Amino acid sequence: MSKFLLLPAFAAALVTAPVLANDDTASRDISISPAELSTEAGAANAYARITTAALAVCREENRGSAAFEHSVRICTADTVERAVVQLRAPLLTAQHGADVTRIRLASISR
Repeated sequence: MSKFLLLPAFAAALVTAPVLANDDTASRDISISPAELSTEAGAANAYARITTAALAVCREENRGSAAFEHSVRICTADTVERAVVQLRAPLLTAQHGADVTRIRLASISR
């Protein structure tokens, strides 16, 4: 079982648990097993947990910001992207690609 620490915009998924996070930086630990990332259902579940944790961290990190919603969206997208890239799991990457496509299509169809 691998543990990952989500930090907004700085480092999304680290192979080791808490690494030099200062007390002012919001973070969340997520445990993801390699076996989980080897199935589509497991990768979808892991992706949902990564996204949920990234959103929570980014909301906490940007609390009080004048552009709160915009800052949270950017932070969440960046944090999820970094987590997916660092995990290097093909099924997780595919899940992320499908999610990014849905978001882009939704933003185009106004």
